[in-house]
Amino acid sequence: MKLAEDANINKEIYLTLLKNYEQLKIVEAGQIGFARIIDFPSNTYKPIAPRKLVIWLLGIILGGGLGAMIVLLRNLMRDVVRDPRDIEAKMGVPVIATIPRSRSSKGLSNGKANTNPLLSYSNNSSLSYEAIKGLRTFLMSGLSQGAVNQRGKVIVLTAESPEVGKSFICANLAEVFSQLDKKVLVIDADMHLGSLHKTFNVEQPAGLADYFSPTNPKIASITHPTSIDNLDLIPRGQQTANPSSLLASDRFGELMKELTEHYDYIIVNTPPVLAATDAVVLSQHADQVLMVTKHNDSLEGQLAYAIKQMNKAKIEVDGIVLNDVQQGMLDKNNYNYAYSYGHSK
Repeated sequence: MKLAEDANINKEIYLTLLKNYEQLKIVEAGQIGFARIIDFPSNTYKPIAPRKLVIWLLGIILGGGLGAMIVLLRNLMRDVVRDPRDIEAKMGVPVIATIPRSRSSKGLSNGKANTNPLLSYSNNSSLSYEAIKGLRTFLMSGLSQGAVNQRGKVIVLTAESPEVGKSFICANLAEVFSQLDKKVLVIDADMHLGSLHKTFNVEQPAGLADYFSPTNPKIASITHPTSIDNLDLIPRGQQTANPSSLLASDRFGELMKELTEHYDYIIVNTPPVLAATDAVVLSQHADQVLMVTKHNDSLEGQLAYAIKQMNKAKIEVDGIVLNDVQQGMLDKNNYNYAYSYGHSK
């Protein structure tokens, strides 16, 4: 009996010691040790992430850089007209003039209605105007060979595709020829989309297309004087269904024969070669045939094909006019123009 009581007492003592041991382990686990509280945390109510301003700036920089790289690669991959030396080597036709970009040509390409295409009014001290005068000198030299006193020299301007500035070159070339005190005639033979009557501010009640009407109008009725001395214009006239057939007729040949007897220089504006066959027909009446192309925009393949089409018709392209030339950062080998020589402001 006494032994049973001792065993119970010892059991109670063991359970008490075991309970105290477990409590001491809990206390030991909760002790801080050598750590000290330096500062208490505070809530600033500002998110640590995401950092929106940094993300926006990185997005703009990376997006802009990637876009510029894509544009640069596309321009490098496009086979566009750039260096005159490469054009001459590939086409077998000399580049007889490079026309720098002017304020007028830039305004026309941007669709500004108040832009005057005639450089003599808008920018007569520009490099573009001097380059067109240089083109006139080249043409006069070529036209004078073998026939010094021959009248009615016909210059045909065409292009491989639209929107290369062919009409701009045609109008300004006619204006600089009129400065020679010679009788100059501009024929807007682009009966599809010709707009030289707007350039010279000439109302067009009658033009080239009307010359082929059944009423058989006289040449004087389709020829209009301009505000420029010694310069007349035959506008395109009313739109017609089949311009190529009209230009290939004997009646047009008679027209050209009569005009060459009255004018010293006749400059003919034609539709693009790849858009219509009119240029091939008109070039058969020409003393000089010029192909206008646009720097850093026209495709070399289209230019080569247009020249090939002319050659198939046994028409020789006498020269290429490289229009809208710009000096870019990557054009360090472009030697065509670098200085401006004009009137001081």
